[in-house]
Amino acid sequence: MGVQDRDWYWKDRAQREQLDRETTEAEPTTRHQDPDAMIRRINAGSAPKLWGENWHWTIQLLVWLCIAALIAIIWRMTR
Repeated sequence: MGVQDRDWYWKDRAQREQLDRETTEAEPTTRHQDPDAMIRRINAGSAPKLWGENWHWTIQLLVWLCIAALIAIIWRMTR
């Protein structure tokens, strides 16, 4: 992972740990009455962000064009 990836990873991990601490410290009755706490618990367990999802649209376009070109080259070579 690059430096930027590590930064957001550790930031997200710290947020998740903070949310876990908040939900465990809350009383069981309060936790069930607060719908926002339930949403935070669900989001805390969500999957990590996809690699490249926050890239600029031009970079994404170039990557997709490279993928399409490679597929076209492979298709032409196998024909």
